[in-house]
Amino acid sequence: MKRKRFTWNTVSVLLPWLLLLLSLGLVCFQVERPTALVSLGVPWARVGALAIVMTAIILTGGIDLSVGSMMALSSMVMGLLWQAGWSAGAAGGAAILVGVAAGGANGGLVVLGLSPLVATLATMAFYSGLAMMLCGGEKITKLPSPAVDMSQFAGWPSEYWILGFVFAISLLIVHGTRFGRWCYAIGDNPIAARFSAVPVQRTQWWLYMASGLVAGLLAVTYTVRKGAIPNAHQGIELEAIACVVVGGTLITGGRGGILQTLLGILVVANIDIGLVFLSGGFKFIGADARLMVVGVLLIVVAVWNEWMARAAARLETLNKATERT
Repeated sequence: MKRKRFTWNTVSVLLPWLLLLLSLGLVCFQVERPTALVSLGVPWARVGALAIVMTAIILTGGIDLSVGSMMALSSMVMGLLWQAGWSAGAAGGAAILVGVAAGGANGGLVVLGLSPLVATLATMAFYSGLAMMLCGGEKITKLPSPAVDMSQFAGWPSEYWILGFVFAISLLIVHGTRFGRWCYAIGDNPIAARFSAVPVQRTQWWLYMASGLVAGLLAVTYTVRKGAIPNAHQGIELEAIACVVVGGTLITGGRGGILQTLLGILVVANIDIGLVFLSGGFKFIGADARLMVVGVLLIVVAVWNEWMARAAARLETLNKATERT
């Protein structure tokens, strides 16, 4: 029995690594200038930062579908204030506060008992509509030059630094603190977690606040780089969720982690970048085709993860029954 359990766990862990090797091969055989990967990876650094903070939410059995709308709203607030004469720093600070407030509102709805799926689906529509209303459906690209270029730091795009910071902090908190253990306990069994004196509602609220904070930070760097575009972030929440699931975190919560999500980010990003290179020779590989590939990958890995979790649960039950006899 032990040997069988080891084999199943090994196969489950190896799947994302096999996908990573395939995706890296797809990129390596196509890339001619490695420096081009830096600019191509900027959008995926944004997705990655959102995916990492999303991991902690999903570990609790929750989800945040509004991250793209929070980015759009924060970006629009920054663009309007900056255009109105505020400094880039002050407008950026206001945008981050808007992101935190939006995340706090999401957390408040979840704490009140609303399903995370329903709550964030509703706020996704609300924040997106509010962003469109603020700008009248028009993008804001003619913005003053900032006193400090916030799109770069030490020669690297700021998105990479945000990704590194979010990764380091999340890794420490989720895997090294009591708060992280609370996340796993809530995802595994929220009722048992309450009876074990785990502050379920407070933990959930802080997680959604963190999601809004990261969305606000990313909105600032995007606005400085490209301006305030209300529909620029549509679908980014699905890409973030795909990275979490492909890495091996269960969408139902209780199992997974930050390192697994980093692996998922590398897999999905490399597949997308590899397809971008291939699109030069195959015209049918456009943005829609790449989105379809990510969708199919998400379905396959999600089904695989669920099947492996059920198989492991059945095997554990069988082991306990064998030990009793």
